Amino acid sequence: MLLFVHSETHICLGGKCVAITGDTKRQLRSRLVKAQGHLSAVIRMIDDEKYCIDVLTQLKAVQAALDKTAHLMLKQHLDTCVVEAVKADDSARVMNELWQLLRRGESSFEVEEEGEDMEVTKSQQKPHTHCCH
Repeated sequence: MLLFVHSETHICLGGKCVAITGDTKRQLRSRLVKAQGHLSAVIRMIDDEKYCIDVLTQLKAVQAALDKTAHLMLKQHLDTCVVEAVKADDSARVMNELWQLLRRGESSFEVEEEGEDMEVTKSQQKPHTHCCH
């Protein structure tokens, strides 16, 4: 297998690239920690038997954080690994990978407005009776 390091932006091993180094790695990790925090809040809300709509709203925040992470990862992949594959005349392989990815989870890559954040603070959560418990 061949190992290539392209100016510290990504590493390719046997035709597969890893583009999660440096600043991108920090950004991805930060977004995942944020999603983890939202998910922990969902678990607490379920344990505390919070109102269903409030739990669902928090779940949307989890999904939004994961979607933003996926968007960043996809952009990094396109900017680095795909560009390098095209230069190396390996575009058919990376296009097939992207096609398979999109077919597996088309809704995960819907683009939403930049800056929208679905965080739910305690002040936004209103006490409700238990509708579905």
